[in-house]
Amino acid sequence: MIAPALWMIGSTAIAGALIGLIEVGAPAGIRGGAIALVAALWAVLVAVRFFRPYVSWWRTVLIITDQRIAVREGLFARRGFDIPLQRVAGVRFRCTFSDRLAKTGTLIVSPVGEPPFEFAHVPGIRDTHAVLYAQVFGTGPAPKSRRFFGLLKAK
Repeated sequence: MIAPALWMIGSTAIAGALIGLIEVGAPAGIRGGAIALVAALWAVLVAVRFFRPYVSWWRTVLIITDQRIAVREGLFARRGFDIPLQRVAGVRFRCTFSDRLAKTGTLIVSPVGEPPFEFAHVPGIRDTHAVLYAQVFGTGPAPKSRRFFGLLKAK
C-alpha cells in the first residue's frame, strides 16, 4: 500500500497545482468547468490507483488450518480457493526492503504438479511461514503466541 499511497499524495499535489493555475490564469467563463474536469479526473484516478488496491488488500484473507490453506477475497462477490496441505511440496517467503519496513512479505506455496502460488503483503511473514511449514512438514513446534499492539493475543 506504500506505492498507491505515494501515488495518491503525488496526484493530489499535481491536481491542486493545476487547480491553482486555472484559478489564476483561466478566463472566468471556463474556470468552473476546467476545475470540475481536473477534480473529476483526480477522483477517477485516485479511485482506480488507490482505493481499488486498498479494498482488494482489505478484503483478502489467508487462512491456514491443519487441513488446508484457504484464500477468500472480494467485497461484493466473494471468491476463493483451497489448497490441501497434503498437496504442498514447498513453502518459501520473500521480503523486499519495503516489505521489511512494513513487516510484511510474499508467501510462496508450491503445490505438487502446479505452478507456485504467491500471496503478497502477508503480515508477520516469518511467523506465517513458520506456522505453515510446521503444519505441512510437521517439523518443530509452531511459533509462540505474540501480542499485537500490546492488546490482543494471537497464536
